[in-house]
Amino acid sequence: MDLILFSLRARLNGFFRQNKLQRVLLLGGGIVLSGFYGWLFSYLLEQAQHGGTTSVTEVIRYINLFVLGITVIRGFFPAYVPKLDLIPRLYPIKPLKRFWVELPVELFSPFNFVLVNFLFLLFILAPAYTFMHLLQSIMVLLTAHVTKRSLQVLVERKMRWLHLNFISAAVLGAAFVALQARLPMYDPANGWMELVVHLASLGAFLGANYFLELAAMEPKRKVVNYSHNKHRSLSWRLFKNSKQARQLLLFGLGLKLIILAADAAVYTAKGIHIYDKNLTIWIFFGPAIIYSYVFNNVWGFYKNLWLTVERTTGSAKDFFKSSLIPLRVPLLIDAALLAVYVALFNHEDAVFLVLMYAASVLVLTPLGILASFVSPKVVKGSMMSFSAKTSYLYNMLSLLLVGLLLLPLLHPLLYLLYPVLIAVSVFAMIAVLRESRRYKYDLFGKLFKVDA
Repeated sequence: MDLILFSLRARLNGFFRQNKLQRVLLLGGGIVLSGFYGWLFSYLLEQAQHGGTTSVTEVIRYINLFVLGITVIRGFFPAYVPKLDLIPRLYPIKPLKRFWVELPVELFSPFNFVLVNFLFLLFILAPAYTFMHLLQSIMVLLTAHVTKRSLQVLVERKMRWLHLNFISAAVLGAAFVALQARLPMYDPANGWMELVVHLASLGAFLGANYFLELAAMEPKRKVVNYSHNKHRSLSWRLFKNSKQARQLLLFGLGLKLIILAADAAVYTAKGIHIYDKNLTIWIFFGPAIIYSYVFNNVWGFYKNLWLTVERTTGSAKDFFKSSLIPLRVPLLIDAALLAVYVALFNHEDAVFLVLMYAASVLVLTPLGILASFVSPKVVKGSMMSFSAKTSYLYNMLSLLLVGLLLLPLLHPLLYLLYPVLIAVSVFAMIAVLRESRRYKYDLFGKLFKVDA
């Protein structure tokens, strides 16, 4: 218990150690947003109670699915969040104790605080959302967190597939899936005994996660093969040889491929698209993921490219051209994925998808260049480290702009927003590029002197 309390205090102190004002404002914004969503869902529950088109059961199911989806997606978008390695693996502590220390410390985060605040506000505002439903939603939150950390283990660690621990994890995972198939956790409970079943299901899933960690003891290690082919373009060489950027880009593109494949499968089976039920899925149809993962921090990932331009001409025009070079190959791959999806599975929204994608590139590229100068981040870590992040503030701004680009779904007249957003983004980038000399020393200090 002392170790858990010490770890919680250390994590709390670490939240506001850097960028204190920005993080306080983000936390305040999250609390306000949780209040808004709490009021919105309480209103939907009230309408459902008075004979609305949606029943109370369906609204509570949507609430649980909302909690489940946003918790899992938060670990991978807008940027990958690595699993918290609080205690070094060489530290002499039993694996079970390490597991029970890391789990509550991971749950102790501003994001989960905002989410729990939303659930409690909903419990206070909506009489139809009972204490039993509140407990069930918290179980859904815990299940989503365990799902996220299981995926993080699979991504970050080398798995021993034939080990006894992995077999144990597979058996417990199968028990969890069987219970969920029989009685899904996101469906509102009709009695306390159903909560007991959900608790048993969560216990099996926790056990599966524990054994999965035991089966994954070593970090993944890969051999880097540098491209020296003179016929390859500089864009390809940067993509091939920049290991941290390549890993994150491939991970982000893989995540997008999964979303597109899921939508294609649902469309083939049922004739509907998954974004018909959840409009936030539209974000994955644009190029936002590669910007939020890498290209909102071009100079952090490609600092030698920045230094080369700075030591040669240092002109705004050359900085602009150089920042586009690493973008070409990932953007081409991303566009190719969307083109195949549109050609095979989504003819009805093809015009909107093409226009939205083109506008997103024209808006997010200048914003990414701006963010790379104004808010660069140092990219550090081992070969399989996902700890490098772009600016959280500019990631949120990117998502906000992409959200504005989705407004023509409401009315075609809102396409008029596109040239306005593009112009604002381009003018902001030009203003920063003209002052690139002013950011020279800050960039050098952040990207290079930190290693001294």
